[in-house]
Amino acid sequence: MIINRIGAEFEYEGTNYAIGAPIVGTPESEYEGLYGTITEIRDGEDKETENETPDLYCSFEVPVLPCEVKKLEEVFSDLYDQPKTIDDIILDFVIMAPSMVEPLDDLKECRQHPRIYILLEDWAVDGEQGNSSEVYTDFNDAKRLLVQKLREEQESGCIPQWTDKENFVEHSTDSLYECYIDGEYCENHYHIAIISQQLCVSPRFVREIGWIYNASCQLEDFVSQVSDWDELGKLTAEQYRRMIQDSHFPERLQSTLGKNDSYWEAYWESVSEAAYELVNEYLKENDSMVNLTWKEVQDYHKQGKLEGCFRLYDDGTEAMIESDYSWEEIIKHYENGGGFGKENTDNGFV
Repeated sequence: MIINRIGAEFEYEGTNYAIGAPIVGTPESEYEGLYGTITEIRDGEDKETENETPDLYCSFEVPVLPCEVKKLEEVFSDLYDQPKTIDDIILDFVIMAPSMVEPLDDLKECRQHPRIYILLEDWAVDGEQGNSSEVYTDFNDAKRLLVQKLREEQESGCIPQWTDKENFVEHSTDSLYECYIDGEYCENHYHIAIISQQLCVSPRFVREIGWIYNASCQLEDFVSQVSDWDELGKLTAEQYRRMIQDSHFPERLQSTLGKNDSYWEAYWESVSEAAYELVNEYLKENDSMVNLTWKEVQDYHKQGKLEGCFRLYDDGTEAMIESDYSWEEIIKHYENGGGFGKENTDNGFV
């Protein structure tokens, strides 16, 4: 089997490898840390090697960082037991085993972009300078630290040294404070601000955060489950503290759930039910007719809105209810198993 069409995918041991997709070399390869793409995949009788795994033909980019160029040259010099320069190292048409490369996500697709808040602090006192930065996922967390740091500077930092000077300048917003000695900014200033930015989050990071959250919830469930067990009285306070924070419990719980057929049956049954409901909701958007319940028909009749609705028949046909309709005929249609509907105006149909 030979795969070389751009976008074509090949699955091996649960991992998808796509032609033209970005990859990075893993520690199992001499090309560790190098970025590139897969140009061809061969397996079975079409392999040109005797490798037990499929052959991935890769093209790697020349490193741009001098330190990475030097490292690569050292790796290949040791491998061939003679000096090698970057020009001597083959970077295209390199045959790799699946374990030697890691597929990377497309930066332009399937990415979450949550907003983060960077607290930047920069200062200079008599020419001595410094700065710091901290990242938060909540504005109030960043703002609280801004207020705390600024209060410390106002009470015992550099600011009291400058406030009495005639050329002292300060200004602020709800997310920024800055002061300095006019004409001496480079030598004497204090600046602290919150910068808001969007973070490009990889699916792997989302999974890790999700795992951390789930593990936290599962530990809470564990504590709730054992809180009234008499056996806990035999533990010391230190043992109990370690136990309720033991990171192995979520792993054990996942292992136990994995063996619980009833759990998975209930899970997939719930997935199926929820999927059925959601799919039907979207399908109804394409329906030109919305079914009416008998109560809705009665309400429409009382409100004088039944005109223009439809009688629905088992053979799929329909008949509009005219202005001179007979309520007795409507009842008879209902008692004979007939349905009612109205035109769906929410999907573009009139």
